[in-house]
Amino acid sequence: MSTRDARASGARHRRKPGRAAALLAALLLAGCLVPQDSDDRGDGRASRTAAREVPLRVQEQFGQTLAFVPVSIEGQGPFMFALDTGASMSVVDDDVADRAGLERTGERRAVSGILSTGEVAVVEVTHWEVGDLPLAPGELTLIDLGPPPGGGTMQGLLGSDVLSDFGSITIDYDEGVLEIPAS
Repeated sequence: MSTRDARASGARHRRKPGRAAALLAALLLAGCLVPQDSDDRGDGRASRTAAREVPLRVQEQFGQTLAFVPVSIEGQGPFMFALDTGASMSVVDDDVADRAGLERTGERRAVSGILSTGEVAVVEVTHWEVGDLPLAPGELTLIDLGPPPGGGTMQGLLGSDVLSDFGSITIDYDEGVLEIPAS
């Protein structure tokens, strides 16, 4: 799979050093994020008529930028999941999995990240949404994420395994939205 680059709508967003470290053990391997093709309205801004929007909470902590979206699982939540385009597998915190009644598959997967490597449990999710947009049933790796540095709540990570299903997405840090192309 080729590497694709991310962009923020409007002014360019500068990456800050060590951003990945703020995602704790923001596990896993490389993912991808693709700019959304859009119609030009003539004023230099992209048209949003062809995209579905999910609210995005951008949080600056200790010089790190985190982008969170609301995710509902099995009718519970919403839970705050960090967008992690560098994660090849999506992750759910073990407390969230218990609240949502997610069943463990019995499988364990090897994961590696910035801070550690190991094997983690896998859970099945049949009904879940990012914002009000349904996601395909699938499997999530189960990890005790604990609180992010500086407080706040990170209850999961949406990785490239889920985000790549949309073909392309746009993270608009200025407007606070995740734009997903209409199907």
